[in-house]
Amino acid sequence: MYYPAALPKQITLSGLNIEYFDEGTGPVILYLHSNEGPNPDLALIQALTKTNRVVMPAMPGFGTSETASFIKTVDDLSYVALDLLEALDLNDVTVVGSSLGAWMAVELATKASPRIARLVLDNPLGLRFKTDPTEKQFPDIYQDLPAQWAGYFSASQPMDDRDWPSVERDIALRAARGREMFVKVGWSPYLNNPKLHGRVHRVTVPTLVLWGDQDKLANREYADAYVAALPNAELKVIAGAGHFAFLDKPEAVASAVLDFAGTKQNA
Repeated sequence: MYYPAALPKQITLSGLNIEYFDEGTGPVILYLHSNEGPNPDLALIQALTKTNRVVMPAMPGFGTSETASFIKTVDDLSYVALDLLEALDLNDVTVVGSSLGAWMAVELATKASPRIARLVLDNPLGLRFKTDPTEKQFPDIYQDLPAQWAGYFSASQPMDDRDWPSVERDIALRAARGREMFVKVGWSPYLNNPKLHGRVHRVTVPTLVLWGDQDKLANREYADAYVAALPNAELKVIAGAGHFAFLDKPEAVASAVLDFAGTKQNA
């Protein structure tokens, strides 16, 4: 899952060597990956590239992209995505993000880039709505072993049962780097940016929030609050999907993205 068959391209952004994938033709989709890292072989990406050009960077610390001491938060990552939009001169872009990537997409949209036309947020993180500091917004996934994380993200896979000692080094390296970076940007504050509440009103582009009805990480109440926090958003429930709806129900997510973007999928 972690090591794609397609070879990535390379670009320098914010002084960092960044890998990215650029597949398909047509209206542009910028896909911001989850904590799993980028993978152009995902069924979702394959569906989107039938009608669209999909640009998918490996954000700093993911894949084999470089990182640096100044990359500490998801907001820091979003500036690299902004640099990519400008470096590739991408316009009228539909930004699609999944989980961590959806949080990144919201941070990106607060920069009010005229290049961004709309957002699709697949089970976003990044905001905290609980006012009591002792009350949990999300379950504490970091108290569990990484193999147990699948139970929080997938509706159908309770454990990551890969035998890591026998996995190819490149695959294991990508997985390890991704998990390390996810902890770095997600640990404290836990899966949210307190400053984002004061900026989210700047996300004025049309926004579609997707929520998997079996999400064990962020519940329906959280999804509704997220939609209410955005000035121009609507909610679509993906039946039978967990937090990683892009993995559980890729066809449904692709259909929602293409309908919202006004791109019809080829028969």
